[in-house]
Amino acid sequence: VLALIAGACGGGEEEAAVEDAPAAVEEVTEPEVAEPDAAEPDAAEPDAAEPEATEPEATEPEDVEEEEEEKAEATTTTEPVPTSSTRPTCVLAPNANCAQVDLAGENLAGMILPGIDLSGANLEGALLNGTMLAGANLAGANLAGSAMSNTNLAGANLNDAKATGALFFRTNLSHASMIRSDLTAALLMEADMKSVNMTGALISGLVDRRSFWCSTIYTDGTLKND
Repeated sequence: VLALIAGACGGGEEEAAVEDAPAAVEEVTEPEVAEPDAAEPDAAEPDAAEPEATEPEATEPEDVEEEEEEKAEATTTTEPVPTSSTRPTCVLAPNANCAQVDLAGENLAGMILPGIDLSGANLEGALLNGTMLAGANLAGANLAGSAMSNTNLAGANLNDAKATGALFFRTNLSHASMIRSDLTAALLMEADMKSVNMTGALISGLVDRRSFWCSTIYTDGTLKND
């Protein structure tokens, strides 16, 4: 009877051990299930590092595009300066359109060119002695150092013209418009200045010798009569 009781007690311990064994197995296997979770951050690290390696490659094309845009802007905003080879040419004739032509140093003495358009033309140092230019358009023209003895410029447009150091000897400028013209160091000798509009003209160093002034609008807007 005692043996049976002891066997029963021993058997009960085995059953309890069997029952406790699955629990122990479960306790042992739980960390094994958690191991993949712990490895997940390690797997994510390469993904986080990938953008850092590609960032310099992404910025290089942008820098190249910015440099190309700056070069394009520089080429489109720069205006070329007209030269003798790029200026237009024309046949000098009455009422002809010869704007922007280059006639620097040319001898145009005695030519009959009434009403000709020489606006913006380069006539620096040109010989215009005895030239007929009544009613001509010389607005913005360069007449620096040109000789205009006995030249007929009656009613001509000389607005914004540059006539620094030019010679006006017995030049007919009656009724001409010389608004904002540059007459610095120019020489007026017996020139006809009747009814000329000289508003805003530059006259520093201008030399006047016996010129005829009558109803002339001087640089300051006042009338000059001499």
